[in-house]
Amino acid sequence: MHVLIVEDDLAILHLIETTLQRAGHTVTTAMNGNVAERLFLERPADAAVIDILLPGQDGRTLCSRLKRLTDIPVILLTALGEWEEKRSGFEHGADDYMTKPFIPEELLFRLQAVAKRYAKNAATVVTAGPLKLDLRDYRLELHQETIHLPKKEFELLYQLAAFPSRVFTRDELIEQVWGLEFEGDDRTIDVHIKRLRARLRDEGNMIRTVRGVGYTLEVTP
Repeated sequence: MHVLIVEDDLAILHLIETTLQRAGHTVTTAMNGNVAERLFLERPADAAVIDILLPGQDGRTLCSRLKRLTDIPVILLTALGEWEEKRSGFEHGADDYMTKPFIPEELLFRLQAVAKRYAKNAATVVTAGPLKLDLRDYRLELHQETIHLPKKEFELLYQLAAFPSRVFTRDELIEQVWGLEFEGDDRTIDVHIKRLRARLRDEGNMIRTVRGVGYTLEVTP
């Protein structure tokens, strides 16, 4: 996997670079947000680890811009641990968040975990806990029972199930399921989520509301 690392602290940059290289990954490094974006345009990466406080452009802005180019897994790094900082990162499309100081091996584990979730999205069949969704015929199986969902409800659940534990904003879900030209409002998401929870019955609580952000699908190990 080719990983873009963007960090303006040289010691931390080298630590991440060494950890990922030892695990067999290829890395591109940058210490400036604008430089990182230029390098990404020249050679797109498969994933990115980005510090929030960067010269050039901050990490959240860079995350958002990279996500518009191609939807890759992104982990944000910060010295701050406040929820407001994390929420802002998720709103910009981050898949995970780590607070400094961190254990390099944990960063590697989290990066590989989110990359696997993205790889699952390339398949036509997605399994998340008791849910099995087949995109070929829009079929949902739950505990070996087939449940027929309306098209948009299926696509919404498929998006959540393809990336378990990732927090999606309402705007992201609208863009992924309804498209950029959708003229409704984000209450459409809330209505569809309510219907999905009802159709999933006892498993409806897998779809969790992240207050002030959006929704995520949680799978119990």
